[in-house]
Amino acid sequence: MKVLFVYPDINIRGGALSYHYGIGSLSAVLKKNGHQTAMQHMFGSYNPQAVINKIEDFKPDVIGITTVSFQFKFVKRLLKDIKNYGVFTICGGPHVSLSSYELEKTDGLNAICVGEGEFALLELVNALEKKEDITNIKNLWVKKDGKIYSNPCRPFLEDIDILPYVDRELFDFQKIIYSDYDRAEFMASRGCPYSCTYCSNGGLRKIAEGRYVRFRSVKSIISEIKDVITNYNVKSIYLNDDVFTINRNYVQEFCMIYKEEINIPFEINTRVENLDLELLQILKDAGCYRIAMGLEQGYEKFRKEVLNRPMSNAKIEEAFKFAKQVGIKTKTFNIVGFPFETPKIHMGTIDLNRRIQQSSAVIYIYEPYPGTPLYKTCIDNNFIEKERENEEFVSRTDTILKLPMFPRSEILKCYKRFSWRIYRGKSFKRAVIFKLYYSK
Repeated sequence: MKVLFVYPDINIRGGALSYHYGIGSLSAVLKKNGHQTAMQHMFGSYNPQAVINKIEDFKPDVIGITTVSFQFKFVKRLLKDIKNYGVFTICGGPHVSLSSYELEKTDGLNAICVGEGEFALLELVNALEKKEDITNIKNLWVKKDGKIYSNPCRPFLEDIDILPYVDRELFDFQKIIYSDYDRAEFMASRGCPYSCTYCSNGGLRKIAEGRYVRFRSVKSIISEIKDVITNYNVKSIYLNDDVFTINRNYVQEFCMIYKEEINIPFEINTRVENLDLELLQILKDAGCYRIAMGLEQGYEKFRKEVLNRPMSNAKIEEAFKFAKQVGIKTKTFNIVGFPFETPKIHMGTIDLNRRIQQSSAVIYIYEPYPGTPLYKTCIDNNFIEKERENEEFVSRTDTILKLPMFPRSEILKCYKRFSWRIYRGKSFKRAVIFKLYYSK
């Protein structure tokens, strides 16, 4: 069978090209079981012609589309544009996993996958090939003859080492590496143990039984890194896990083997709760040159009560102080425009970042994701401007919320001035660079 994957990546801020791990894993499993795969990356503005050309050339039996909430409006347009080709369509990703009602409402969509999809998609493709019933496959909701067949989810895959390495040949992976300063991305785990109210992880954790946060063995991730740096030109590694340092013993084992067998610079994502001076020194010694951590909001009470992020500002400042002490660069992720936020509360984010003086800072505008607690808050308080929901703008650079205490014009102003405000008088170079990056 032939499966065409479509990766909608429309209206996003420029920068490094992106690799999609979900598609890479799905493709690897299908190829291992004798099926053919192809992929079309929809990048830039919406234009279905490249997908249509790929359909006519590849002649797929199944079209699989991944989506996050922001991209789903484009997915619906695409499904209408390719409907006449009569190819079986299935959609997966966090948006449809937490909004399964989209299947009934979306013209041209035959099925959705809720949660992990490797073996559900394989089962579907095998059944379609043999012309068998597809309405009782776990993790799938299927629309057939005007009826929706909703199936329970199989437990989360306990041993993720059994999965093949993700398919990187499906993408122009060397081009992706070059676009990101010769850096290659990897994931050593699945899932996040935290339940921030704006994030989909809290909802995704509940859709199946079993352990949600799972790590590959150190042997497996080291082996994959070796394979990639042997076949591609790579100068540094990015471990793009939600929180790499959850398990201290795992980090120590990884660092020991990585230093011996890989020994090129790497960076990670983590949280301040999982860091101390000793662990940072271990990471530094193994070649970790930068850590990225989400602050999101700097006003401690707001962060705890609205976002369910209970770490203290003192703990945040300590973690960044320790990172500087051992010589690791730092990066923060920040968000503006939350429900109930005000310009004054946002200044708490400015103040905390100014005290930290990290190496780089990223700022986004809040997007309400269906299936999250904060989305329900937006609905309950009529914060979402319905007439603007389908507006096309660059993701996370504008808002569809109408907040009584934080007008859209002020949110946009805070977004554009964020980096200038945290670096002015501290680092002229960073202030200017980031001011240009976040300008029109």
